[in-house]
Amino acid sequence: MPHRRQSVLPPCAPSLRATILRMTTRTPAPDLQSLTDPREFFEVLTPKRAMVVMAHPDDCEFSTGGTVAVLTKAGWEVNIVVATSGNKGTKDPRVTSQQLAGEREEEQRNAAKVLKAREPVFFGFPDGALINDDELRGLIVTQIRRRRPELLITWDGFRASFNHRDHRRVGRAAYDAVYPAADDHLYYPLDKEEGLEPHRPIALLLAGTDQPDFHVDIEPVLRTKVRAVLAHISQMGGRSEAEMLRMWRDRQRAADEDESTPRLRESFKRVIMRR
Repeated sequence: MPHRRQSVLPPCAPSLRATILRMTTRTPAPDLQSLTDPREFFEVLTPKRAMVVMAHPDDCEFSTGGTVAVLTKAGWEVNIVVATSGNKGTKDPRVTSQQLAGEREEEQRNAAKVLKAREPVFFGFPDGALINDDELRGLIVTQIRRRRPELLITWDGFRASFNHRDHRRVGRAAYDAVYPAADDHLYYPLDKEEGLEPHRPIALLLAGTDQPDFHVDIEPVLRTKVRAVLAHISQMGGRSEAEMLRMWRDRQRAADEDESTPRLRESFKRVIMRR
């Protein structure tokens, strides 16, 4: 009589046995770190939800507007979180902080519409006064738990070269919110009262980095990015779309030293988070 291979599964109900078999034969998850092509990387991530956490209105559009346009074009939901209202970003002596804050928040809403992102969330901190403290981290944690992004984009708060104070601090606060706070239920436990469960994005993209290793081709959406930037009228000094397109192409051409990267790109440092 031929030898019969014994099952390694314990005796159990047929339905439970089938479930165990499915779990033990599940296709391994892809190695995200090995996916260097942004198109493949974005395709693998699911659910298709991203969050951009920035310091000022216009930060998103200047640093990652092309990437947001790439994502929304592919069907992603993108949420934009802005820590300040940019209430000091002007040279016009006739403008008050309160007036400017209102203008810049409305400009950010208009830019989000251009990019087909969701309605932005504003924390309303004063421009130039961000602190990486429990309050700022807690607000970011709440947004992460509420929107549950698979991908989070923020400033690189750790770069060694010159960096805007608000960019540095919001970048570090977002990083600290992702790990460990947002995914551990004893951090900011009042979120439970809103029914918000712990959550950790699987990946971060850090903008404005001096160690880029992830380059998104934005040439197909450059016009969308430029139009989103131009929605920030108070900051753009009457520049035209044609002028901005030419500026971006000339700037990229002048900086283009690596032929392996896209000609028109937004570059990030990528961080893969363990769950």
